[in-house]
Amino acid sequence: MPDEPAALSLRVTTANLISAIEALKALGGLELYPEAYPVLVLERSRRELQSPPQEIRLSPEAFEALPRGVQRLLMPEPG
Repeated sequence: MPDEPAALSLRVTTANLISAIEALKALGGLELYPEAYPVLVLERSRRELQSPPQEIRLSPEAFEALPRGVQRLLMPEPG
């Protein structure tokens, strides 16, 4: 059985999630970020329906393709 590709698990505040989505939308959204954008939007929709926050899973390649500012929004805040 082939190895499953590694994925990053990200815990993101709702405020940072919304900011990341807005930034990506302004930069091309689904067209330019076809792997990451729908994952973020789906998690935002879950939270809007009062579901508990879940970790966001992205491939390392999808994460690296994101603009640096969006990457910072998705990474845990120090503290």
